[in-house]
Amino acid sequence: MREIDSGTELYGLIGSGIAYTLSPAIHNYVFEKLNLNAIYYPFDIPVEKFEKTVGALLEICKGLNVTIPYKEVIIPYLSSLDETAEKVGAVNTVYRLKGYNTDYIALKKLASRYRDIIENSTCYIFGAGGAAKAVAIALGELGCREIVVVNRTQRRAINMVQKLRNMGFNAEVGDRDYEKRCDVVVNATPNPDFVPDTCVEKSRLAIELVYRPIETSLIRRALKAGAKIVNGLEILVAQALEAQKIWFGVEYPIDDVLRYLYARKLVW
Repeated sequence: MREIDSGTELYGLIGSGIAYTLSPAIHNYVFEKLNLNAIYYPFDIPVEKFEKTVGALLEICKGLNVTIPYKEVIIPYLSSLDETAEKVGAVNTVYRLKGYNTDYIALKKLASRYRDIIENSTCYIFGAGGAAKAVAIALGELGCREIVVVNRTQRRAINMVQKLRNMGFNAEVGDRDYEKRCDVVVNATPNPDFVPDTCVEKSRLAIELVYRPIETSLIRRALKAGAKIVNGLEILVAQALEAQKIWFGVEYPIDDVLRYLYARKLVW
């Protein structure tokens, strides 16, 4: 176990209901491998205490990650946003009071391996939160022809579609019974079962943001349909390493972190 002293830099994750998170395991492992005098800690903040807490955390932490439900709420507390956070309208990484969106960066890099599938495709995105927006913009920039947004709360889907249209993408609000092409399917909700079989069976690429278990119902169904996969664990680790790049200016191999998580049996 690493020693903690007065010179140890504090990094962390702000979210609510995040006891499950793998982020501390990922970041502390990389800190140790890079011999950095830093520690990463999850700050599980109830919504009613966010306003009183966030300022102090921004003050004492050298860098932060941000997750549900604060990716948009945190923006007024920051001094500036980089182009990724401006584009998505959500922040998942903070450094020196500047907001970034490494979800978008990681997703675009991972999805670009399947650009041949994405170009001129119809992409169904289930969910309309900050992560869903990041995926939608990344897929749009990779050449997706049509983006269909499905969400339980239709108002959020409408708002997301309007944002995408304002950026020049062809987007519309859909529902779970649409009988259209579904070349790319994305689950950006906590529930992989929310994505209907009729969509998965037609897909050629499935992107799953849920990372536990690794083989969710969406992943199993997509593999059965012969689709390519970007799984939630890859996305989680990739966005974490993009945050490390912002904080320290260093690259770290994703495969080494994945091997560590499997060896420690932190994923299944």
